[in-house]
Amino acid sequence: MGIKINIDKSVLFYGKGNVVVEVSGNTVGECLNRLVKRRPTLKKAIFDENDHLYVNNLLKVNGEYISSNHLVKSVKDGDQIEIIKFTGG
Repeated sequence: MGIKINIDKSVLFYGKGNVVVEVSGNTVGECLNRLVKRRPTLKKAIFDENDHLYVNNLLKVNGEYISSNHLVKSVKDGDQIEIIKFTGG
């Protein structure tokens, strides 16, 4: 078992549905780095040219929003990370 990352279709530049990838890691940032190493086409949808999370991409860990400044947040097997796009409000 690992950490599931669910990327909402609104974040992606292609496709009709969400993408779910299971990775391993100890922190949110580590998991995201492993995600883009495994699926390089997702990098441009998640990170800008300076490897920072796009400001309109929001992160949730186990249903709770976290700041992009908290990529050091610990995660464990069975946890879920969601990446969704902020569309205004």
